[in-house]
Amino acid sequence: MRTLFMSSLAVVLLLVIGAATPAGAAVRITELMADPASDWDHDGAYDYKLDEWIEVTNTGTAPVNLQDYWFRDESASEPRFQLTGVLDPGETAVFYGSDAVAWQAANGISTAGFSLNNGGDTLYLMHGPAGGDLEIIQSITYPDHTADDDRSYGTVPGGSEWMLYDGLFPYTGTLDPPGSGCNPTPGEPNYCHGLVPDEDVSFGTLKATFM
Repeated sequence: MRTLFMSSLAVVLLLVIGAATPAGAAVRITELMADPASDWDHDGAYDYKLDEWIEVTNTGTAPVNLQDYWFRDESASEPRFQLTGVLDPGETAVFYGSDAVAWQAANGISTAGFSLNNGGDTLYLMHGPAGGDLEIIQSITYPDHTADDDRSYGTVPGGSEWMLYDGLFPYTGTLDPPGSGCNPTPGEPNYCHGLVPDEDVSFGTLKATFM
């Protein structure tokens, strides 16, 4: 009986460990585009739904299998996409609306894509096993003016605060975050005109630089 109990306990512990976030892992959304105006997924045609994209980065110290990570927006009660692949420390991956549509079709879900609202929305990154309870580990609320033709919203180069990447469609208004003139960088570390700080930069410093 003791042997059977210990074996059962070992199975339970393995299941718990397998479902937990890996030690040293820190997957984070680092950039998103809610209103594409170009063929960002490179399928040969522009589509407002298929060309939306969301970028994630492993900011931790250990490789991460993304299969237990999910996206949903404020209007959804269930995930709109299950991430795939393995991210090494410091590595970045980008997922397109076309990926979300393919996943939704394969799972018998209405093919809404990411459904990122062009008037502003909140995007959630969640973690947990398929069919189990999902924990929100990050939420990003982006304002209206960051979701306009080919503008992206992402973390500052080398930092953790967020800024507007409007190099393809300049923003000249007065709302925060202001226009920066930086181009979107899906699937790559965020940068601006080759200037990448080697330490965290405050949003105030960045604003002073580009205003």
